[in-house]
Parts: sequence; C-alpha cells; structure tokens
Amino acid sequence: MVPRTMRRLLFALSLLLTAATVRAADQPRPATADEVALFKAAMKNSSQDTEHWAYTESSVAKTSKGRERGETIMRFDPSKPYAEQFTPLQVEGKPPTERQLKAARERGEKRGERVSRAAQAAKDPTYVPPPAQLRIGGNSVTPDLDHPLVIRGEEGRVTFEVPVSSPQKDIPMDKFQVLVTVARSAVQIENVSFTIRESFRVKLIAKIKAGEASMDFTVVDPKYPPVLTSLTGDFDASILFIPVSGTFTRTRTEWKRVKSYDERLQVKIGPLQLMDF
Repeated sequence: MVPRTMRRLLFALSLLLTAATVRAADQPRPATADEVALFKAAMKNSSQDTEHWAYTESSVAKTSKGRERGETIMRFDPSKPYAEQFTPLQVEGKPPTERQLKAARERGEKRGERVSRAAQAAKDPTYVPPPAQLRIGGNSVTPDLDHPLVIRGEEGRVTFEVPVSSPQKDIPMDKFQVLVTVARSAVQIENVSFTIRESFRVKLIAKIKAGEASMDFTVVDPKYPPVLTSLTGDFDASILFIPVSGTFTRTRTEWKRVKSYDERLQVKIGPLQLMDF
C-alpha cells in the first residue's frame, strides 16, 4: 500500500502536471490563414444592426461601498423619434424621476445627432466605413482583424486573442486581454470577454486592480445576425486610496424587429459595434 504522504505527493504532482498541460494548451499561437478568414467572416456576420432592433435592457450593479442599488429597466426602440427612443421604466428599483426622464430624452437626441453626422459622412463619394470598434470606459478601441492569436481550438468553436489599439491614452490597452469565441459552423461570434492583465491608474485618481467582463451573443431570429443579449462582469479598484469592488449585469430581452425612425439616415455599420462597459 502506498503511504499516505506518498499518495498526497503523487496527487499534488498530478495537479501540477494537469495545470501545466492546460497552460500549454492555452498558449496563444498565430492564427492560420483559414483561421484569420474565419475570424474576419464571423466579425462581419455578427454586425450589430442597432437601427432595426428594439429591446428591453435590465441592469443591476452592486458595489462594496454605499447602499445596494435596485434594478434599472430601460426600453430602447429605434422606430420612435430620437427623443423617445430610450424609455426608463425603472431606475434602481424606483419609478423614474422627471430628471431621469429628461436625461433619457437628451440621450436619444444625442444619438440622433450621431446618426445624422454619420449619414452625412456616408454621402461623401470618398467615404470609407469605419473599422470594427469596441468601447472600453468610454474610449473607442480598434481590434486588429489581421493578426488574431488562437487560444483554444475545439470541434465546434475557436477562441481568438485579439490585439487592440486606441488613440486615447487614458486606458493602456496592453493591460487588457480581449478574447473572441467564434462558432465554426455558424461563422458567428458567441462571446467576447475582457480581462485586465495587470493594474493601472486612471488620471491619478483611480487605480484599477483587477476586473473582467463577458458579452454573450444570441441569434433571436435565424434570418438575422446574433445580437448582444447579456453583459456580466466584476472589478476591483481603489479611488483616492479607498478600496472598492463590485459586480454588474446587463440583460437584453423582448427583442422586436422594427423599422428605424428615419430610413433616410441609414448608414453602413462597422463589422462589430459593442456597448460600453
């Protein structure tokens, strides 16, 4: 019989070997030409047609400081006039105030201004559609579609690590890992995740120590590309040297295909537009 101490040692060694195998399997490698083509096609096939989808978004945020906030429910409908496109049904567990309703109207009006500017730009014969962009902390970042790395390759899907860049310097993009999981047969995106590799400071006020976010994409109608249906994440930071952590969840339901408020303002949307987080 193997002594108990030896059994424990063998068990520990097996765990180490298993962990080493997992790490080796997850080491990124350059994507092949076929994999790059799959990645680009999936990005294109997963365009977010925000002008033709109405939905209800429910969000909950919990932090280690302050009172626990209730659920916020917002209805978005691009078929309505811009000032009415965002309708708060509930804000942190309470009916919306007049101030919050006004903020929603202003949000819709600003969206209308952005769509109008994009439509005017698209009329220029030299217009080139913008590249695929993500938004992190209010900053636009551009994924490198030509040089994805492969993290994992499975029978039904492949997960890419995607280099990203940004003209803004507020968030050091080298501190982030961006993973995109693609369904092979559907050639569509299933999930996008962000992980902070190491801590960094934002404007000398806040220090972001750790955090991650995950976005799920779902086909709600087989005739159209998948839509962003959920966003979950957590963070660990310090603001003015006071530690704070939290979690957040956003879920989109009650999807409805609609005509946009002004079809004349339609513009070609980039290969992939993702919401802020």
